[in-house]
Amino acid sequence: MAEKLKKFHDAVQSLKLYRRAELPGHEDNAEVVKKLYVDPLPNDYIFETVLRPNTTFIIGRKGTGKSTIFQRLQYELNKDKKKTSAYLDIKTIYESSQVDNSLFEKISSQPSSLPKNEIERILLLKSFIVSLVREIKSELVKRTEGSFWETIKEAFSGNVAEIFEDLDHLLDEIDNDKFVSVLGVKAVDKTAQDEFSFENETKASAKANLTSLELGAEARLSEDGKSSSEINYSDILIKIFNIKDLLIKIKSVLSNLGVRNLYILVDDFSELPEDAMEVVVNLLLAPLNNWSEEFIKFKVAAYPGRIFYGDIDKTKIDEVYLDIFKLYGSSDVSSMEESAIEFVKRLVETRVRVYKAGKVEDYFDTDSDEVWRVIFYASMANPRIIGYLLHYCHESHLLYNKKIGVRSVQQAARRYYEDKIESYFSLSRFLHESFGEKSSIYGLKELLEILVSRAKELRQHSSSVFDAIDGRPPTSHFHVTPAFETILRTLELNFFLTKYYEMSDRDGRKVTVYALNYGLCQKYTISFGRPTGKREFRLYFVERVFDYSPLLQRYMASNQEIICGQCGHKYALEDLDAIKWNKMRCRECTTGVCEVVNLSRKYEEELRQIDRSLLLPETELGILQSLHLEKDGMYAAEIASELDCSYQLVGKRGRFLHDKGLVSRDTNAGGRRVFGITPLAEESYFSDEKKANLEVPDQ
Repeated sequence: MAEKLKKFHDAVQSLKLYRRAELPGHEDNAEVVKKLYVDPLPNDYIFETVLRPNTTFIIGRKGTGKSTIFQRLQYELNKDKKKTSAYLDIKTIYESSQVDNSLFEKISSQPSSLPKNEIERILLLKSFIVSLVREIKSELVKRTEGSFWETIKEAFSGNVAEIFEDLDHLLDEIDNDKFVSVLGVKAVDKTAQDEFSFENETKASAKANLTSLELGAEARLSEDGKSSSEINYSDILIKIFNIKDLLIKIKSVLSNLGVRNLYILVDDFSELPEDAMEVVVNLLLAPLNNWSEEFIKFKVAAYPGRIFYGDIDKTKIDEVYLDIFKLYGSSDVSSMEESAIEFVKRLVETRVRVYKAGKVEDYFDTDSDEVWRVIFYASMANPRIIGYLLHYCHESHLLYNKKIGVRSVQQAARRYYEDKIESYFSLSRFLHESFGEKSSIYGLKELLEILVSRAKELRQHSSSVFDAIDGRPPTSHFHVTPAFETILRTLELNFFLTKYYEMSDRDGRKVTVYALNYGLCQKYTISFGRPTGKREFRLYFVERVFDYSPLLQRYMASNQEIICGQCGHKYALEDLDAIKWNKMRCRECTTGVCEVVNLSRKYEEELRQIDRSLLLPETELGILQSLHLEKDGMYAAEIASELDCSYQLVGKRGRFLHDKGLVSRDTNAGGRRVFGITPLAEESYFSDEKKANLEVPDQ
């Protein structure tokens, strides 16, 4: 049994994996990907949709299986000699394009140097192109090791090395900055209104490359006729990198090898800042997609509500959604729940079978139907969260020869909420961002406290429907009109709540139903779900007492401001519709863009009292959080798997934390670097963990 239990744990660990990590217990990653893949819909509908030769956006929160679909897709493409693929981790590409501050200080001292953000945009484009060519080569190299070589050598007289000479030459050209044009670039400001005439020519030069942090790029900026008082360098990029020339060269190389279609898989797209998203879409994805004559097809993994389509024609792309309502919400609530539960069961059963861990019944209580339902409630059918829940159950029950039951899943759900979710607020106090950014995050904490307080209050509600319920009534779900979805989006992306369903309320209005996080409900003693067995329970989620629209309206009135980012003018909330009609342009200065800002009135003083010397970027705080929870030392790769980033980034940021005395960096007997958290870090950042708790009534 001990051997089977180990295999079960390997199966569970494989569900927890971030991105494209190596699967535990398997050496042949490629072959096992097909065996492990479980489609959320019958007949592999999601996978078959993604496989089509169309540009596709795969949309879902973290852990919904986007990277797994990419792996399954690449496995299938590798069997087709006329198709190849390139996987691009856009988050890592972006991180590699950031300019070191000390380097930029040298660059900025030169006359007419480009702004830092524009240099970073140029480097982002360069990093993208280099990564693309290298991934194409990597995939083709793998193919030469198999039957693919037998196919292409009939049409190619050289050896393996010669096949890739053109790709290597292309990389050399990029590294030698031959894609940098100095023919003259027109700087255009798209926003300023007060234009004036002039004739001017400015030459800007900078020196950098990705390895030595020295950029070699020269651009000539010229303008005659009309311009603005404010230079916008965005249009410089499309001329610095000749995308059409790049496309022609890639297409030529692959055509010589018999490849007719290139699938470019872009992962973690929504992790990019908005300006970087715009660069990637308008200057790379859209041109390559539109100019390639069906040669290139993009598959883009993104989060709901955090997508920039730019110049991509939405009518010509597919969108695949992986969250439960979009997957299963076409019928009624009961059918949606049953479909999601069935997927959860198939997912776990497949892992157990492929890992040869015996039968599922060996690990779960006899009342397994209720266990599967609770696992669905606790995970919302998110594969990664399922992995964590079963990992916690393995530690708390299976190791002690106790099977997994409803209570053990409930305890695991609460632990997952406390370890992985609620720290979003507690660590945000130390985030190295503007006060406004942190206040916005804590404004959402205030909103969540309002929602949870109302859910606890409704436990005592009395009505004909509530009085017909045996025991404590469930109050985990609420509904709002669709106009309020945007204000709840960040809470949903961070798993504090989930969009559960869309239906009509008792007044015939279309409303959106949300569910509070199951682990949160366990912590704050809120019964989850809905009653069954009586006809009057059919519309339980849209009982009028669950209409939280007025709560959100009051919150917005007291905690939100509309501010122009340029002149700072503040508008009343009732002006929002008019400002939206004007495309968020400021009516006072006419050039600025307005944004809706969440403010935390309640936590304002607490945020202002934080010692500024403790402020850290998000990645550094995530490293400390991982080490704090683990207690024992961790490798960079282990921390990276927790944070969904590259191990190289963890190593770099780990050195910074070590220099500040917050992290230890030791070498174990095998020569590997091991990171640990120091007492100073524990005292500074985790001594008062009650700060993570919501301030809600105890009733």
